[in-house]
Amino acid sequence: MKTDNCVIETEQDKVYRERNRLAALCGVMALKLGFKAGVKKHQGDDFKKDRENIIYIDLPTGQISYHIKDCELNIFEIFPDYNDEFDGHDFDEKYKRILEYIKQH
Repeated sequence: MKTDNCVIETEQDKVYRERNRLAALCGVMALKLGFKAGVKKHQGDDFKKDRENIIYIDLPTGQISYHIKDCELNIFEIFPDYNDEFDGHDFDEKYKRILEYIKQH
């Protein structure tokens, strides 16, 4: 697997880089558990042009998603296309679903 070619300029860049690797790891683990996970291009003009791709993971507690910078797409190339729609969850709902899943195990 190729490494990404993102330029790290700020602390926020470092945080997103780490988060995206964890999102990829969670996606791989989700697939191994038989959950649906994949990448889809964002529809609409309300996101930065270099963050239009999204990793979706369908947990038993609900869908979660993360925007991916274009320069990090290569670490997500193992994922299939995601064909379902965004369910409208926001930041708080996403982390509520994650915590619910963690508590179940």
